[in-house]
Amino acid sequence: MSPNKGPSIIKYCVITSTTALVLITISMLPLAKKAYRWNICFDNTMKWINEKEESLEDWTLSAKQSLAVGVCNGAVYEPSLK
Repeated sequence: MSPNKGPSIIKYCVITSTTALVLITISMLPLAKKAYRWNICFDNTMKWINEKEESLEDWTLSAKQSLAVGVCNGAVYEPSLK
């Protein structure tokens, strides 16, 4: 093995690793955007539920969060509280 071959292999490893990290980052962007939108939906739904507090005073926090998750996941389309 020649003395110049060692630094060449290291250079290719660094280039390959950098390329892999960039591609992983790019592939994660749509997931991050979706999570951001879901969190906004959850926060807005929890605000809406807390505005209806007088009719939900006997609900626990976990029950309210469960309803918010259902709304944001599409299980409850138009929640109507009676």
